Amino acid sequence: MKYLYNIILIFILQIYGQGMIYTQNLIPANHPYIQYSGRWDMSDSLHPRQSWPGVFIYSGFTGTRIGVRLDDNINYYNVYIDDKFHSVFHGDKAVEADYILADSLTNTSHTFLFSKRNISFNRVFTFSGLILDQGAVLLVSPPKPSRKIEFIGDSFTAAEGNEARLAEMPWEEKFPVTNIDKGFAVDVAKYFNAQYVTTCRSGMGLVCDWQGNFDLAMPKYFDRTLMESKEPKWDFRLFQADLVVVCLGLNDHSGLKDKTGEVSEENSLKFRAGYHAFLATIRNCYPAAKIIAVAAHDPWIQKNVKQVTEEEKNNGHNDIYYAQFNMPAGGFVANGHPTVASHKEIAGEIIKVIEANKLF
Repeated sequence: MKYLYNIILIFILQIYGQGMIYTQNLIPANHPYIQYSGRWDMSDSLHPRQSWPGVFIYSGFTGTRIGVRLDDNINYYNVYIDDKFHSVFHGDKAVEADYILADSLTNTSHTFLFSKRNISFNRVFTFSGLILDQGAVLLVSPPKPSRKIEFIGDSFTAAEGNEARLAEMPWEEKFPVTNIDKGFAVDVAKYFNAQYVTTCRSGMGLVCDWQGNFDLAMPKYFDRTLMESKEPKWDFRLFQADLVVVCLGLNDHSGLKDKTGEVSEENSLKFRAGYHAFLATIRNCYPAAKIIAVAAHDPWIQKNVKQVTEEEKNNGHNDIYYAQFNMPAGGFVANGHPTVASHKEIAGEIIKVIEANKLF
C-alpha cells in the first residue's frame, strides 16, 4: 500500500510540476516581441480577441517547445516552425486552456507562426500568451514587410473549403478543410512579400448576402474590429494599405435575382451604386491606396464590375484597376468553392494586373 501511495504521489507531483513549468513560462500576450497580424481587439492587451479569418501571430523564441494559451475549440490553425509547416492545430477545450504545439525541438533559436485557417460565425476567440521551456525567452522579430495589402471579399477570399475532396458538404465540416494560407489572397501577398489583412465573410456581398439580406453587406462590416460585433470600431491607422483588392459580387448575384433567376437592371444599378459608394469609403480609409476591383467568373459580375471601374475612371479616379478570373481549370469543391489549384490560378490573374500596372 505504501508503495502504491508513493507511485500516486510521484505522479501527482509530476503533473503539478509540469503545470508549474508551463505557468512560470507563460509569456503574456502583450509581450512586445509578439507580432500580431490582421484585425485584433487589443482593448485587453493580456487577452487579445479576434474573429476575422486569416489572423496570425509571429515570434522568435529559444528552447525546445512552444505552446499557446487560448480560448478556442472551434477553429483550426496552421503551426509553422522555422518558416516550415509543422502541423494543424484544433483546440479541444471549451474554456481557456494551455496547448503545447511543438516539442522536442533542438535547443536553439526558432521562429513561430500561428495562423487561423478557417472562418466561423458568431464567436470571438481569445489568445492569452505563449508557453516556452523554463528559462527560454522570446526573440526580437524582424520588421514586417513594408508593402501592405488588404483583401476584401467573401468565401472565395476566405478560401472556404479549398482543401476539400467532396463536391458538397455541410458548413462545419468545411472548417478543417479550409486553409486560407493556400488561398489566392495569401498567394498574392507572399508573391510580393507584403503584409496582408483578409477582411472577408462567407455568404456576404457588396449590397446583400446570397439570400438577399441587405443587412449582410460588406460596407456595413468594414469598420469592425471583430467580424460579428459593431463595437469596437477598427482603427484604420493601424494598417494603412498600399493596395486594396476587392472581390465581391458572387453573393450579390445570387441575392439580387428575381423569381425568373435573372438580375434586373434596377438591381444591377443598386449593385453598381453600392460599389461606387464602397470605393469612396475605401479611399477615405486609405487615401494613398491603389484599388483592384476583381470580378469572379460569372458574366453578370464581370459586366457590372468592369462598368463600375470604367465609370470610376471616367469620373477622374485613376487609382482603380480591373481584374477578372474565369472558370478555373482546377475546379470547385465544397459547394462551389475553388480548390487550392484554382486559387493559384486566381492569384495569377491578380498578380498579372499588379505587375502590368507597376502597383508595387
